[in-house]
Amino acid sequence: MIWCVFSIFLTVQSIENTKFETWEKWIPPFVSRTDLLCPTDLCTLDVTLNVTSKNGCCTCLAKPSWKFNPWIYDLVLKYTRRGGIAQLIGEITVNSRLVHNNGFLSHLPYNLCNFVNIVEIEATYNKISSIGNISCLQMLDTLDLSYNSIESIGNSTFKHLPLLRELRLSHNGIKTVEPFTLAGTTMSIFWVDLSWNNMTKLDISNVVSEYQFCRYDFSSNKIIQIVNEQNFQFDVNKYYVGGFLNLDSNDFTHWFDVKDLGLHDMTILGKFFRIRLSLQNMNWTCDCRMEPFFALSRDALKRMSRDYFNVICWDPPEYRGLSATEHFLKRDRLDLLICNKTSADKCPKKCHCFYQPKNRRTVINCTSVGLIALPKFVPEGDNLTLLLDGNNIEFLEHREYFNRSSVISISNNKLNSIASNAIGSIGSNTVLDLSGNSINELPRDIQSFDPCIMKLGIIKISCSCNDHWLVNWVKNKRAEKCKNITEIICFIDDGYVSTIGLDLGNYCNDDSNLTFFNILFGLIIALLLGICGLMYTFRYELFILKRKFVNQKSSKIYPLLKYDVFLSFDDNDTELRFWVMKTLASYLKGACYKTFIPCRDGNIGEVREEAMIDNINVCKNYIVILCDKYHTEDTFWTTIEWKYIWHNFKQNKERQIILLNYHQLESSEVREIKLKAFIRVGTDIDFSNRKHTLLQDIQDRLGSPILTTNYSF
Repeated sequence: MIWCVFSIFLTVQSIENTKFETWEKWIPPFVSRTDLLCPTDLCTLDVTLNVTSKNGCCTCLAKPSWKFNPWIYDLVLKYTRRGGIAQLIGEITVNSRLVHNNGFLSHLPYNLCNFVNIVEIEATYNKISSIGNISCLQMLDTLDLSYNSIESIGNSTFKHLPLLRELRLSHNGIKTVEPFTLAGTTMSIFWVDLSWNNMTKLDISNVVSEYQFCRYDFSSNKIIQIVNEQNFQFDVNKYYVGGFLNLDSNDFTHWFDVKDLGLHDMTILGKFFRIRLSLQNMNWTCDCRMEPFFALSRDALKRMSRDYFNVICWDPPEYRGLSATEHFLKRDRLDLLICNKTSADKCPKKCHCFYQPKNRRTVINCTSVGLIALPKFVPEGDNLTLLLDGNNIEFLEHREYFNRSSVISISNNKLNSIASNAIGSIGSNTVLDLSGNSINELPRDIQSFDPCIMKLGIIKISCSCNDHWLVNWVKNKRAEKCKNITEIICFIDDGYVSTIGLDLGNYCNDDSNLTFFNILFGLIIALLLGICGLMYTFRYELFILKRKFVNQKSSKIYPLLKYDVFLSFDDNDTELRFWVMKTLASYLKGACYKTFIPCRDGNIGEVREEAMIDNINVCKNYIVILCDKYHTEDTFWTTIEWKYIWHNFKQNKERQIILLNYHQLESSEVREIKLKAFIRVGTDIDFSNRKHTLLQDIQDRLGSPILTTNYSF
C-alpha cells in the first residue's frame, strides 16, 4: 500500500514538472479520457486559435501521463507449457505493462484478464496467431503485436477498448480485417500500423471516421480495391475529420468509384477528403475512372503542400511516368482522362471510341476510315459525338443512335440524298454538320433545325413552286446571318438563285382556286377516314346498340331449347358463387326459369368444352356476371364460355346477353373489347342497384320463361 502511494506521488510530481517544461494537459473532444499531455512548444493550445489544427497536432504528439512515470510497473511473463502458453505474474492493482519481445508466445497470456490495469502490451517477434478476447483490458492504451503470425482481425476484437490509442500489427501476414473494426467504431484509435501484411481489400468503413486520427498505415500490402461490404453510407449532416491514410506500395491499378463506396452525393467529397491520402509506388491506370474524383477534389488537391498524392500513371502507355496531379489536375486537362471502347462495346471497326467524363460524352471517331455507309451500331449511352468526316457515305439514312447524339458530323463525304425519317430522328438542338457534300435534295423535316446550328455548306438543289416551305424556313430562321455556314442555292427558271431573299411569286403563277379545292378535298378525305376509324374502333358498341333497338320480341316456339338461361361467372370466387346459388338461382327458379349453372349442372367425366358448347346452344339467353377476374389468365373456363356465348348471341338475333356488373368495373378496367362495349353503351346492370330492383331488372330483360311443355329433352 505504501508502494502504491509513493508511485502515485511520483507520477503526479512528474506531470507537474513536465507542465513547466514542454507538456500540458489536453482533453480531446472526440474521446472520453483526461490523462493525455500535449507538447506546448509544438502544438498551440490557445483555444482562440484554430481548434482543428490544435487537435490534429495533439492527436499525433500527445502521450498518456503514465509514460512520464519512471516507476510504471512491468509484469513478468512465465511459460507454463510447451507451444508458447504462458501466464503473467505481478501486481494487479496498479498501472502496468507487458513487454516480451523475441519470444515463443503463441497466444497472449491466459490470465491476462486478471490484470485489468494493463496500459501497454508489446509482444513483437513472437508466434501469436490470434489476438483473442481482450475486451477486459479497459485501460489498454498501446498494443504492439508486430512480427507475429496473425491472419485475421474481427470487428469485435477492439470494440470494447475505449482507451486504445496505438495499434501496431505490421509484418503479420494479415489477410482480412472485417468492416467496422477500426475507424467505424465508437473508439478513437490515433495510430494504426497494418503495413507489410497480405490484405487484398480494404473496407471503406475502416478508414472514414468522424473523429480525428493521426496515421493509418496500410502500405506494402496486396490491396487491389477499396470495398463497401456493409453498405456504409456517408451522412451529409456529419463532418468527417479523419487523418493521414497511407496506401503506398499496394496493388491498385484502377481508381475506385466513390459512389460504390457510399458517397452518392458527390458534393460532400470535401468532407471525405479531410483524410489525407498517400497513393504512391503503384501502377495506376489513368483513365475516366479518375476524373469524377479529381474534378470534385480539385481545390483540395491543388492546396496540398506535400506530394502525398503523387499518383504516377502506368497505363495507358502514352501517360506512363506522368504525375496525374501535375499533368491532368493542375494543368486543367481532365478531358484527357478517358476510357476506350472496343468492339465488345459496339465500337465500329477501324473507329476509335471513348467515354470522356469531363464533357459527359461518348465520342465515336470514324474520321477517314473508308466508310461507305453509316455504322449500324455504336456504343450505348447518351450525348454521343459522331465524327464521320472524310468518308465515302452516299446516303443519310435513319439510325437508332441519332436521337442519342448531340453532335453529328458527316462533312466531306459523298452524300447526295437524305432520308426523311433520318432527319426526324435527330434532335433539333443537335449540332449537325453536312458540309462538303453534294446534296441535291432536302427533306421537308429539315425545317425543324436552325440553319445557323446545322452546317450544310453551300447546297445547290432544284426548286419548284411547291418549295415555299424552303424559302419560309430560310427567312424565318434568319439564315442570312450565317450564310457562311449554310446557304441553299435554288436552280429555278434556268438559273441559280440563293434562297436568301428569294420570292417564288416572281417565278410561279399562284392558282388560289386550285389551292382551295385541294385543301377542301383533303379535309373531306380526312373526315371520311376519321369516321371510318371511329366506326371500326366502336364496331362492337354499334352492333350491341343495333340489336337493342332493332330486335323485336319474338313469340316463336323454341322446340330445341332446353334452358331459359345460362349463367356464366367465376365459380372460384366463393362469395360470388354463394350469391348466385342462394339468391339469383333461387329467384329465377321461383319465377319458373330453368337455369344451367356449369359448376352445379355439369356431369363428372364428360369432355368439358364439348359439353359447354352443347349446353350453351340449348339456352335461350345468357347471364354473364362480370367480376375483376372474369376474363383473365386466372379464369380459363370463363374465357372459353364467353367465346361461345358471344358466338351464339351474334348468330341468333333472338338471343340476348344480360351483363351483370358484379364488381362495378369501369370500361377501362376490362380488357376484353366485347365486354368493354357492353359497359360503354350502358346495357350492363349495375350490381349496386340503388332502387333494389336488381332481380326484377334481370327478369324483365329475360322476358317470359319457356313453358315446360316446350322443353325438348
